[in-house]
Amino acid sequence: MDGFALCFKEGLSHYTVVGEVAAGASEAIDLRPGEAARIFTGARVPENCDRVIMQEQVAYTGQVAELKADTRSGQNIRAVGSQIQKGQIVLEHGSRLTPASIGLLASLGIETVSVYQKPRVAIVVTGNELVALGETKNEVQVYESNSLALQAALEGLDLKVETILFASDDPDQTVAQLDKALQTANLVLISGGISVGDYDYVADALKTIEVDSVFYTVRQKPGKPLFFGKKGEQAVFALPGNPASTLTCFYVYVKRYLEHIQGQSPTEMLLTLETPIENRFGRALFVKAQRSGGTVTPIDEFNSATLMSFAKANALIYVPADTARIEAQTKVKAIAL
Repeated sequence: MDGFALCFKEGLSHYTVVGEVAAGASEAIDLRPGEAARIFTGARVPENCDRVIMQEQVAYTGQVAELKADTRSGQNIRAVGSQIQKGQIVLEHGSRLTPASIGLLASLGIETVSVYQKPRVAIVVTGNELVALGETKNEVQVYESNSLALQAALEGLDLKVETILFASDDPDQTVAQLDKALQTANLVLISGGISVGDYDYVADALKTIEVDSVFYTVRQKPGKPLFFGKKGEQAVFALPGNPASTLTCFYVYVKRYLEHIQGQSPTEMLLTLETPIENRFGRALFVKAQRSGGTVTPIDEFNSATLMSFAKANALIYVPADTARIEAQTKVKAIAL
């Protein structure tokens, strides 16, 4: 506070100003009862000063400061050790470095800290029916979109993709591309090829390169054929190839995994459902929806392929597998997109 540092004397309203202390000044001023020093924000408080009164509450003429307001002990003074004590832990192991925590470390003179690297992510896309943007496709082919959607979703989490690889529906090439991805990344996302069709080679390829399965298939819609596995400290998610299933599994599982390993809290919320939801599938549902304020509204049926409604959604509503119907005005769990 810009004002006057006081060596307080009971009943006194006029103080003799004997000096000035600017921020960063090292000169020591030793005040006696009834004396004051002009002081500025950030300056070191003189010895024997127990309070600072702001300049707007003082009439200052010549060398005399006349107090126009009451004061109290400790007023406008930050005591030594008031932010952190000697021996106190500044940030716990595993804390996420925010702008405030970086500023705190710098204010304590700490130049470097040990951190975990951000996850290195590789994407492997499978499928003979896929055509890259800009290429000519025939009537049985589709433009490949999952790698771009996943890449954009990862960039939204401040993560960059190390590499994007493509594998045709061939067992040897699938093994080769998955192995190559594991050479460059500690998180691999696979799009397609994880179901049980005759041309789905991902599950066998993962066994070949010794990725241990943690789980495979989930009782949910969309996104039932979901695989999660580990190879040492590396993680692999094999996501269903249908675009809506791919993104659903990303937001529900991959995003949660990334939040966990980066020390972040999950972005789940409770919202009021505007229209009822029927669950006739006997599986958990993740319903595309729009949220506004504290409410959320479903925007389509539970199609696993279409991105049209997903492009308009900003939330996924979670419906438990054992819930057949959720009435309007009920609180539901939702994941922000």
